[in-house]
Amino acid sequence: LLLIALATFGCAAPNVNSDGHHCYLTRETKVAKYDDLPFIEPGPNPILPHYFGLNYTTFQVDQYDGFIPPTSGNQTAMACGYSGNITIPEPPSKQTFDLQYFSYACVSGVPQPKCATSIRGWKPNRRTVKRVITFPRLDPGHVMADFKMNTTAFGREWQGLKSVGFSIARSDNGGNMYGGLALDDVKYTIVTSCE
Repeated sequence: LLLIALATFGCAAPNVNSDGHHCYLTRETKVAKYDDLPFIEPGPNPILPHYFGLNYTTFQVDQYDGFIPPTSGNQTAMACGYSGNITIPEPPSKQTFDLQYFSYACVSGVPQPKCATSIRGWKPNRRTVKRVITFPRLDPGHVMADFKMNTTAFGREWQGLKSVGFSIARSDNGGNMYGGLALDDVKYTIVTSCE
């Protein structure tokens, strides 16, 4: 029992940073739903800097238009074209984020070929992780209610990230999708370490 108490105390003990001050590693979990962001037709509607602690490049706020509904609320983050990035703002250099899950859809209309989304994560030590996810082909003849966002989860290798990049292409031949990538309910944890 004494060992458990000592181990618990040892885990909670502060570190000393480079200034000689005590500091604690902090972890703050967030879910970006994008419903609190302004949307004005016809746009553009960029995602505000430092939104829930992250910056978005080429992503815009998009509102539900009757095609593929968001998993929550009525807005998503949409990277129109072929790519988009989500990053920890610099400074502070002592922050990273752990990607946990998100909902996604390739959006280019019906019919739509099967879509491959390449996801690459960059870490402070220049290591990268990569994964490809697919969104199914959308054929005519379905009611709109049949079209839904998919959800994907990420494991330990997606922890300690500085940036995540997305690129979309046709799954069958790597050609252009002529559409965008919609994200919703992006869950991640921002980790601030002592330096």
